[in-house]
Amino acid sequence: MNRRNLLKASALAPLAFAPALHAASPADITPDTVYELRIYHLNPGKLPLILERFRTRETKIFTRLGMTPIAYWSPIDGELSTDTLVYIVRHKSREAARAAWAAFGKDPEWVALKAESEKGGAFVNKHDITFLKLTDFSPTL
Repeated sequence: MNRRNLLKASALAPLAFAPALHAASPADITPDTVYELRIYHLNPGKLPLILERFRTRETKIFTRLGMTPIAYWSPIDGELSTDTLVYIVRHKSREAARAAWAAFGKDPEWVALKAESEKGGAFVNKHDITFLKLTDFSPTL
């Protein structure tokens, strides 16, 4: 499935019609602000495990390192309906995203969490990353 079909299948459109839990104030959004769409294609059976890790600890690490989680999805239709996690995080800029992910990869809490949670095997088989900018008519997320 290509990214265009995934975006349709992921039902990103509802974000435009409901207030986001992590809605930014206008001061938080600048011309440099970017949104990062991440699609994790998981090894079989790992979806419940990664959801629990995100639910309990990983998202908090993102926030601590300056990434703003916007939303998380697990597709319910089509070939991606099993073993796939889709999420969007907001960054102040592409450079801020690069720095945050570099810090994340070396963060002692993350390194320990990954080692502990993936003792039975890696969760992610492959991931797709796309950076997005809001259009001028988009609601502020």
